[in-house]
Amino acid sequence: MLVNVLRTSKFAVKNFRRNLWLSAITIFILVLTLFTISLVFSINLIADQALSSIEEKIDVDIFFASTATEAEIIETQNYFQQMEEVKEVIYVTKDDALEKFRDAHLDDANIQASIQELEENPLPASLVIKAYDINEYDAILASFETTKYNDIVQDKNFTDYHLVINKLSSMISRVYQIGFVLSLLFVIISIFVVFNTIRMATYSQREELGIMKLVGATNAFIRAPFFMEAVFYAVISAVITILIFYPVMLMSSPFINSFFEGYNFDLVYYFNQYVFQIFFLELGVALVLTTVSSMIAITRYLKV
Repeated sequence: MLVNVLRTSKFAVKNFRRNLWLSAITIFILVLTLFTISLVFSINLIADQALSSIEEKIDVDIFFASTATEAEIIETQNYFQQMEEVKEVIYVTKDDALEKFRDAHLDDANIQASIQELEENPLPASLVIKAYDINEYDAILASFETTKYNDIVQDKNFTDYHLVINKLSSMISRVYQIGFVLSLLFVIISIFVVFNTIRMATYSQREELGIMKLVGATNAFIRAPFFMEAVFYAVISAVITILIFYPVMLMSSPFINSFFEGYNFDLVYYFNQYVFQIFFLELGVALVLTTVSSMIAITRYLKV
């Protein structure tokens, strides 16, 4: 068995070297195909992680009037905590708010000096409300406005991230669609190129294959090197693709991370988590493309 594999591999390497330029073009097209597919896969991954990171930042800030007592604020907090839609309610006291403001402006001497001169804390107490689903915020606020607690509220700060998320989703969807079309185009081209590469290999060796048949070589032994050659194309192209794709991700990481600055998102971290999945996706796609193409070419042109 091992001897047959070694012989098959030897003939496959011989075929590969005999049509070196054609093999190089085949690998180049496969690399383009796999790179595009990997890009589409990564865009989908990045989109999911980016949207999740943005959604984690969404909350509602409810600021209380200076006349509100701590008991009333605690009662309001309990009201929100009893709502099924609410994930978390954080009570930020006036002192906590001032401390956060001071920490946020540590490098501004004027603001620090102004804080020192304050006789009374001007910042209001507040509640930070996080929901399980971003679509629940409107319902939470609408329900709250009908209660008595709304009378002690000075202001509400709710940034509607729906517009941002919808725009980002629309942009990602468009890029994904373009990538999908390009991937499909390259898949078709790859099948055609591999098909012609195997066809040319069988044609150039027709006399040699005829002699092998005459001396007793089986059909499987004659066809095996061409399938092995297709496997070589798949493995080499997958390795080259990941070796190109990984540095591209590293170089683009600062730009993409800056776009999501302030959010819990790191492109390299997520890519490192899925690098093996991406590689095996590339290898699997390449094996399917090359095997199917070579099978069609061998069945059609290799008459043994």
